[in-house]
Amino acid sequence: MTDEAAILAFAVKWRHWNGGPDEDIFVTFGISPEDYFHRLRRLLTKHRWNRLDPQVLTDLVRICDDRLSTVDIRSGGDRIRPRHVSSEHPLSKLSA
Repeated sequence: MTDEAAILAFAVKWRHWNGGPDEDIFVTFGISPEDYFHRLRRLLTKHRWNRLDPQVLTDLVRICDDRLSTVDIRSGGDRIRPRHVSSEHPLSKLSA
């Protein structure tokens, strides 16, 4: 399993519980939850993951945005948003 596939599998597994516990993210991937959710958010914009069920994709994007919003408020940074998303992609329906 690739790192990307492992990140996505973990996200799908924990999507009903807001993305999973910080401790599990660190133990599983060896990175901070913030890094994990930034990576997941970027991963979700890649073409090959566009085949995810649209509701699952929407849920995962919302979880990333929710989990990263705390970091963004503290740091004053911008959220990661997809640069180029087709109008047919589920992410295009989310606010930018």
